[in-house]
Amino acid sequence: MNNRIFCAVLVIIIFVLSPSFINAQNKKKKSRDIEATSGKQKVFVSAGPDIGVMFPTDFGARVHVNYQDTLFKLSPQVRFKIGMCVRTDFSKKFSFQTGLYYVERMYDAQIGRANATGDKIETMFYSNNIKYTGFEIPIMGLFYVQLGRQWFLNNLVGFSLDFFPSSVKNIPTDTLVEYKIYGGRNSWIVPSVKAAVGFEYRTEKYGYFYLGAQFHRPFFAIFDGFIERKDPIPFGYQTAQLPASGTYFSVDIKYFFPTGKKNKFFD
Repeated sequence: MNNRIFCAVLVIIIFVLSPSFINAQNKKKKSRDIEATSGKQKVFVSAGPDIGVMFPTDFGARVHVNYQDTLFKLSPQVRFKIGMCVRTDFSKKFSFQTGLYYVERMYDAQIGRANATGDKIETMFYSNNIKYTGFEIPIMGLFYVQLGRQWFLNNLVGFSLDFFPSSVKNIPTDTLVEYKIYGGRNSWIVPSVKAAVGFEYRTEKYGYFYLGAQFHRPFFAIFDGFIERKDPIPFGYQTAQLPASGTYFSVDIKYFFPTGKKNKFFD
Protein backbone atom coordinates (compact mmCIF):
# COMPACT_ATOMS: atom_id res chain seq x y z
CA MET A 1 0.00 0.00 0.00
CA ASN A 2 2.81 2.36 0.89
CA ASN A 3 4.55 1.55 -2.37
CA ARG A 4 1.40 2.40 -4.31
CA ILE A 5 1.11 5.72 -2.57
CA PHE A 6 4.78 6.43 -3.19
CA CYS A 7 4.42 5.60 -6.88
CA ALA A 8 1.34 7.77 -7.22
CA VAL A 9 3.11 10.72 -5.61
CA LEU A 10 6.15 10.17 -7.83
CA VAL A 11 3.99 10.13 -10.97
CA ILE A 12 2.32 13.38 -9.91
CA ILE A 13 5.69 15.05 -9.28
CA ILE A 14 7.03 13.93 -12.65
CA PHE A 15 3.89 15.19 -14.38
CA VAL A 16 4.04 18.56 -12.66
CA LEU A 17 7.69 19.01 -13.54
CA SER A 18 7.32 17.85 -17.10
CA PRO A 19 7.92 20.39 -19.91
CA SER A 20 4.43 20.02 -21.26
CA PHE A 21 2.89 20.89 -17.91
CA ILE A 22 5.23 23.88 -17.45
CA ASN A 23 4.44 25.15 -20.97
CA ALA A 24 0.75 24.81 -20.28
CA GLN A 25 1.04 26.83 -17.10
CA ASN A 26 3.07 29.52 -18.91
CA LYS A 27 0.41 29.77 -21.58
CA LYS A 28 -2.29 30.15 -18.94
CA LYS A 29 -0.27 32.90 -17.21
CA LYS A 30 0.25 34.77 -20.50
CA SER A 31 -3.43 34.43 -21.25
CA ARG A 32 -4.33 35.93 -17.87
CA ASP A 33 -1.83 38.79 -18.41
CA ILE A 34 -3.28 39.55 -21.83
CA GLU A 35 -6.79 39.61 -20.40
CA ALA A 36 -5.66 41.94 -17.61
CA THR A 37 -3.93 44.39 -19.98
CA SER A 38 -6.53 44.26 -22.71
CA GLY A 39 -9.27 45.59 -20.45
CA LYS A 40 -10.90 48.92 -21.10
CA GLN A 41 -8.62 51.89 -20.33
CA LYS A 42 -9.93 53.97 -17.43
CA VAL A 43 -7.62 57.01 -17.51
CA PHE A 44 -4.64 58.32 -19.45
CA VAL A 45 -2.20 60.76 -17.83
CA SER A 46 0.16 63.13 -19.68
CA ALA A 47 2.32 66.01 -18.47
CA GLY A 48 4.68 68.67 -19.73
CA PRO A 49 5.94 72.28 -19.46
CA ASP A 50 3.70 75.28 -20.09
CA ILE A 51 4.92 78.81 -20.90
CA GLY A 52 2.67 81.84 -21.34
CA VAL A 53 3.04 85.52 -22.20
CA MET A 54 0.59 87.59 -20.13
CA PHE A 55 -1.19 90.66 -21.50
CA PRO A 56 -2.81 92.37 -18.50
CA THR A 57 -6.08 94.22 -18.61
CA ASP A 58 -7.48 96.60 -15.99
CA PHE A 59 -10.96 95.14 -16.52
CA GLY A 60 -12.93 97.36 -14.18
CA ALA A 61 -10.09 98.29 -11.81
CA ARG A 62 -9.49 101.95 -11.01
CA VAL A 63 -6.31 102.68 -12.98
CA HIS A 64 -5.72 106.27 -11.82
CA VAL A 65 -6.62 108.71 -9.06
CA ASN A 66 -6.74 112.51 -9.25
CA TYR A 67 -6.00 114.83 -6.36
CA GLN A 68 -6.59 118.37 -7.62
CA ASP A 69 -4.08 118.76 -10.48
CA THR A 70 -1.97 115.69 -9.53
CA LEU A 71 -2.52 112.36 -11.27
CA PHE A 72 -1.51 108.98 -9.76
CA LYS A 73 -1.37 105.95 -12.10
CA LEU A 74 -0.62 102.24 -11.58
CA SER A 75 -0.42 100.39 -14.90
CA PRO A 76 0.11 96.61 -15.36
CA GLN A 77 2.77 95.55 -17.88
CA VAL A 78 3.28 92.53 -20.14
CA ARG A 79 4.94 89.71 -18.18
CA PHE A 80 5.09 85.91 -18.15
CA LYS A 81 4.17 82.68 -16.38
CA ILE A 82 5.85 79.28 -16.46
CA GLY A 83 4.97 75.92 -14.96
CA MET A 84 4.11 72.27 -15.36
CA CYS A 85 0.76 71.04 -16.69
CA VAL A 86 -0.74 67.63 -15.77
CA ARG A 87 -3.70 66.26 -17.71
CA THR A 88 -5.86 63.20 -17.06
CA ASP A 89 -8.09 61.90 -19.87
CA PHE A 90 -11.28 60.18 -18.74
CA SER A 91 -12.82 59.70 -22.17
CA LYS A 92 -12.47 60.74 -25.78
CA LYS A 93 -14.11 64.08 -25.06
CA PHE A 94 -13.39 65.00 -21.44
CA SER A 95 -10.22 65.55 -19.36
CA PHE A 96 -9.16 67.11 -16.08
CA GLN A 97 -6.24 69.53 -16.15
CA THR A 98 -4.18 70.97 -13.31
CA GLY A 99 -0.57 71.96 -12.58
CA LEU A 100 1.62 74.47 -10.76
CA TYR A 101 2.73 77.82 -12.21
CA TYR A 102 5.05 80.66 -11.26
CA VAL A 103 3.45 83.98 -12.27
CA GLU A 104 5.27 87.33 -12.44
CA ARG A 105 3.41 90.63 -12.68
CA MET A 106 4.92 94.10 -13.11
CA TYR A 107 3.22 97.45 -12.42
CA ASP A 108 4.45 100.91 -13.42
CA ALA A 109 3.66 103.71 -10.98
CA GLN A 110 3.60 107.29 -12.23
CA ILE A 111 2.86 110.62 -10.57
CA GLY A 112 2.60 113.94 -12.37
CA ARG A 113 0.65 117.03 -13.18
CA ALA A 114 -2.52 116.10 -15.05
CA ASN A 115 -3.79 117.59 -18.30
CA ALA A 116 -7.03 119.48 -18.61
CA THR A 117 -9.16 116.34 -18.81
CA GLY A 118 -7.34 114.73 -15.86
CA ASP A 119 -6.54 111.37 -17.53
CA LYS A 120 -2.96 111.98 -18.78
CA ILE A 121 0.25 113.25 -17.21
CA GLU A 122 1.72 116.43 -18.68
CA THR A 123 4.63 116.88 -16.27
CA MET A 124 6.14 113.76 -14.66
CA PHE A 125 7.07 114.01 -10.95
CA TYR A 126 7.97 110.36 -10.32
CA SER A 127 8.03 107.05 -12.22
CA ASN A 128 9.03 103.60 -10.95
CA ASN A 129 7.69 100.04 -10.79
CA ILE A 130 6.99 97.11 -8.48
CA LYS A 131 7.13 93.38 -9.22
CA TYR A 132 4.42 91.17 -7.74
CA THR A 133 4.97 87.42 -7.96
CA GLY A 134 2.66 84.53 -7.15
CA PHE A 135 1.72 80.95 -7.92
CA GLU A 136 -1.31 79.39 -9.59
CA ILE A 137 -2.92 75.96 -9.24
CA PRO A 138 -5.57 75.62 -11.99
CA ILE A 139 -8.50 73.23 -11.66
CA MET A 140 -10.05 72.97 -15.12
CA GLY A 141 -12.25 70.72 -17.20
CA LEU A 142 -11.13 70.14 -20.79
CA PHE A 143 -13.47 69.25 -23.64
CA TYR A 144 -12.00 67.91 -26.90
CA VAL A 145 -13.23 68.42 -30.43
CA GLN A 146 -11.27 66.14 -32.78
CA LEU A 147 -10.59 67.98 -36.05
CA GLY A 148 -8.54 65.25 -37.71
CA ARG A 149 -6.47 62.20 -36.95
CA GLN A 150 -3.85 64.24 -35.06
CA TRP A 151 -5.47 67.67 -34.63
CA PHE A 152 -7.70 68.64 -31.69
CA LEU A 153 -9.54 71.75 -30.57
CA ASN A 154 -9.26 72.08 -26.77
CA ASN A 155 -11.83 74.01 -24.77
CA LEU A 156 -11.10 74.59 -21.09
CA VAL A 157 -13.09 76.19 -18.28
CA GLY A 158 -12.64 76.16 -14.51
CA PHE A 159 -11.03 77.87 -11.57
CA SER A 160 -7.61 78.67 -10.16
CA LEU A 161 -6.18 79.14 -6.70
CA ASP A 162 -3.70 82.03 -6.80
CA PHE A 163 -1.14 82.20 -3.99
CA PHE A 164 0.83 85.34 -3.09
CA PRO A 165 3.71 84.96 -0.62
CA SER A 166 3.90 88.57 0.59
CA SER A 167 3.26 92.25 0.02
CA VAL A 168 5.83 94.31 -1.92
CA LYS A 169 7.39 97.76 -1.72
CA ASN A 170 9.78 100.00 -3.61
CA ILE A 171 11.44 102.69 -1.53
CA PRO A 172 14.02 104.73 -3.49
CA THR A 173 17.37 105.21 -1.75
CA ASP A 174 17.78 108.65 -3.31
CA THR A 175 16.81 111.16 -0.65
CA LEU A 176 15.70 113.62 -3.31
CA VAL A 177 12.94 111.24 -4.47
CA GLU A 178 9.79 112.21 -2.64
CA TYR A 179 7.61 109.14 -3.27
CA LYS A 180 7.53 105.40 -2.59
CA ILE A 181 5.33 102.52 -3.76
CA TYR A 182 3.70 99.85 -1.62
CA GLY A 183 1.64 96.85 -2.78
CA GLY A 184 -0.52 95.65 0.10
CA ARG A 185 -1.58 92.02 -0.37
CA ASN A 186 -5.34 91.57 0.10
CA SER A 187 -5.12 87.83 0.76
CA TRP A 188 -2.47 85.13 0.53
CA ILE A 189 -4.90 83.08 -1.58
CA VAL A 190 -7.25 84.49 -4.24
CA PRO A 191 -9.70 82.32 -6.22
CA SER A 192 -9.99 83.06 -9.94
CA VAL A 193 -12.07 82.00 -12.90
CA LYS A 194 -10.28 80.73 -16.03
CA ALA A 195 -11.25 79.89 -19.60
CA ALA A 196 -9.06 78.86 -22.53
CA VAL A 197 -9.18 77.60 -26.10
CA GLY A 198 -6.40 76.24 -28.28
CA PHE A 199 -5.22 73.78 -30.89
CA GLU A 200 -3.25 70.62 -30.19
CA TYR A 201 -1.20 68.42 -32.52
CA ARG A 202 -0.46 64.87 -31.30
CA THR A 203 2.30 62.45 -32.23
CA GLU A 204 3.02 59.10 -30.59
CA LYS A 205 6.79 59.43 -30.90
CA TYR A 206 7.44 63.12 -30.21
CA GLY A 207 4.62 64.02 -27.80
CA TYR A 208 1.84 66.62 -28.01
CA PHE A 209 2.15 70.29 -29.04
CA TYR A 210 -0.37 72.96 -27.97
CA LEU A 211 -0.91 76.64 -28.83
CA GLY A 212 -3.79 78.58 -27.33
CA ALA A 213 -5.13 81.62 -25.48
CA GLN A 214 -6.42 81.97 -21.93
CA PHE A 215 -8.44 84.44 -19.85
CA HIS A 216 -7.77 84.73 -16.11
CA ARG A 217 -9.96 86.82 -13.79
CA PRO A 218 -9.47 86.93 -9.96
CA PHE A 219 -12.62 87.26 -7.87
CA PHE A 220 -11.22 90.38 -6.17
CA ALA A 221 -8.16 92.65 -6.40
CA ILE A 222 -4.93 90.76 -5.72
CA PHE A 223 -3.41 93.79 -3.95
CA ASP A 224 -3.98 97.49 -3.31
CA GLY A 225 -1.25 99.76 -4.61
CA PHE A 226 -0.33 102.80 -2.53
CA ILE A 227 1.74 105.66 -3.93
CA GLU A 228 2.92 107.51 -0.86
CA ARG A 229 5.17 110.33 0.25
CA LYS A 230 8.35 109.54 2.12
CA ASP A 231 9.76 111.48 5.09
CA PRO A 232 8.63 113.24 7.13
CA ILE A 233 5.23 111.57 6.62
CA PRO A 234 5.22 108.09 8.25
CA PHE A 235 5.16 105.03 5.99
CA GLY A 236 1.61 103.85 5.49
CA TYR A 237 0.08 107.28 5.02
CA GLN A 238 -2.10 106.87 1.92
CA THR A 239 -1.42 109.42 -0.77
CA ALA A 240 -3.18 107.36 -3.44
CA GLN A 241 -4.77 103.88 -3.36
CA LEU A 242 -5.08 101.89 -6.58
CA PRO A 243 -6.42 98.29 -6.67
CA ALA A 244 -4.68 95.78 -8.95
CA SER A 245 -7.22 93.42 -10.47
CA GLY A 246 -4.65 90.85 -11.64
CA THR A 247 -6.73 90.08 -14.72
CA TYR A 248 -4.91 89.00 -17.87
CA PHE A 249 -5.10 87.36 -21.27
CA SER A 250 -2.24 85.04 -22.17
CA VAL A 251 -0.84 83.23 -25.18
CA ASP A 252 0.22 79.76 -24.04
CA ILE A 253 2.59 77.16 -25.49
CA LYS A 254 2.48 73.65 -24.02
CA TYR A 255 4.41 70.49 -24.71
CA PHE A 256 3.36 67.08 -23.39
CA PHE A 257 6.10 64.46 -23.11
CA PRO A 258 5.68 61.13 -24.95
CA THR A 259 4.03 58.69 -22.56
CA GLY A 260 5.52 55.50 -24.01
CA LYS A 261 2.09 53.96 -24.42
CA LYS A 262 -0.89 54.51 -26.67
CA ASN A 263 -3.94 56.45 -25.58
CA LYS A 264 -6.74 53.99 -26.37
CA PHE A 265 -9.38 56.71 -26.12
CA PHE A 266 -8.16 57.98 -29.49
CA ASP A 267 -7.43 54.71 -31.33
